[in-house]
Amino acid sequence: MQKPKVASVRHALALLISVTTLLTTALFTAGPATAATCLADSPPPDNSYPGTVVAATGFESGDLSPFKVTTSGTGTASVSDAQAQAELCSALLHVTSDSGSLANLSVPVPSGTPSAYADGWFNIATAGVLGNNVPYFRFFSGSTRIADVYRYNNNGQLWLRVTSPSGTFVYTRLTPYSIPLNSWHRVSMHVAPNGPATDIQVWFDGTLLYSSNANSTAATSLSKVQIGAEHMRQMGDSYIDNVVIKAE
Repeated sequence: MQKPKVASVRHALALLISVTTLLTTALFTAGPATAATCLADSPPPDNSYPGTVVAATGFESGDLSPFKVTTSGTGTASVSDAQAQAELCSALLHVTSDSGSLANLSVPVPSGTPSAYADGWFNIATAGVLGNNVPYFRFFSGSTRIADVYRYNNNGQLWLRVTSPSGTFVYTRLTPYSIPLNSWHRVSMHVAPNGPATDIQVWFDGTLLYSSNANSTAATSLSKVQIGAEHMRQMGDSYIDNVVIKAE
């Protein structure tokens, strides 16, 4: 039998080492995912609601400021160019049903704020588990969530929830129809806490769906407005754009 030539063996060995090196470099030196492409010089959004602007952003800056970002577990909050109500970018909250999964954005309002408006565009791309919901806006007085609006996973309807002075919840269905997934909708909310005479209004796509100054709460002022849930495993994927929050 003829023995292989030494030069041929060396050539094959060199080729194998070269290929291995290229594969190793590709696997272990790949950079981070490409950042979202946004319109950094875009002016902030505005609306006709009264008050002093606390936050106004279309997230075209490429970051989530001025919001405080809270995440844990498999929950993430990011700027995305996969969806946008206007221009190129939006915020994306991603929460799973895994234990410890959490993601929300919040902004404080001045101490003792008696009234605030929250206005923004939402696209719920993925709903959560049955019996739960995907939040839009939540209003807090101290550590107590006093009022919020959400899309109910069972039927896609819009609901208002108000926390009574005893801590129990009062629910009001705002739409008889299902809000479709993967579609943009404008949600606006006004809360003026005043104990048993708390004033709340909710608009959906520009239509006033709820208005009452007879909501009973234990609050007389607001401390922050939040997008997303403050508790774990509130599964859902929400794109958020052109958010304006004002305090009176």
